[in-house]
Amino acid sequence: MGLSKLENFLGNHIEGFFNKRFASELEPAELARALQKEIAQQADQLKDRTVSNLYVFTLASEDYNRLCAKRVKKELYTVAEKEVIRIDAYMDGELWLEMRQSEALKTGNFELKSGEKAEERIESDEPDTLVLERSSLSNLQPLNLPIDYRTASLTVLQGPDEEAYLEFGERKVYIGRRDKNEFILTDTQASRLHAWIAYERHRHVLYDAQSTNGTYVGGERIEQHVLQDGDEISIGSTLLVYEVI
Repeated sequence: MGLSKLENFLGNHIEGFFNKRFASELEPAELARALQKEIAQQADQLKDRTVSNLYVFTLASEDYNRLCAKRVKKELYTVAEKEVIRIDAYMDGELWLEMRQSEALKTGNFELKSGEKAEERIESDEPDTLVLERSSLSNLQPLNLPIDYRTASLTVLQGPDEEAYLEFGERKVYIGRRDKNEFILTDTQASRLHAWIAYERHRHVLYDAQSTNGTYVGGERIEQHVLQDGDEISIGSTLLVYEVI
């Protein structure tokens, strides 16, 4: 076989065989890593660290059929929320996720574009920005999480309730000695309603409830404080830690 015929044979048969044989399916972890990277890059580029609230994945058809499921979207949703907290960023409006399919993409490949949920098309010079027309939003729905979907936790490090633990997400968390609080303390130096945590701009914000002995973060008394991963909160003789889980 001549050299040119051998090259043609390799190109037409061997390469095709390896492409088909070893084409790898896309895994949710790859989508999650891309989403984390996109959010982190946006935050680093913006002074106010307010990132986009719309993320659109375009997948090859085979991958789309496997991964376009509510379970995967929920996983990606919580990845995005945790990343916003972890890197000390913010997000306005509801977080929207969409998956699309493209015949032009090979199995294992995907594209991720981000932007703001919009009703009109706006011309943009940014290659990573996706702005949708009103008609394009017809199949785009916000992912409504269960009320107990969890992204962060409180753990008592010191005090009468040492090792007490609570995981939470978007719902308010009331902290203190009264029985109907979400996080109940037996510490006699804590008020009945001592503090609460609200969910604002996709961040957990700690508020002091005009408590008698005050609420402290990192040793400083606060009226309100945007929590960051690893923050230590002092309430009476109780020391808690806030963590992204």
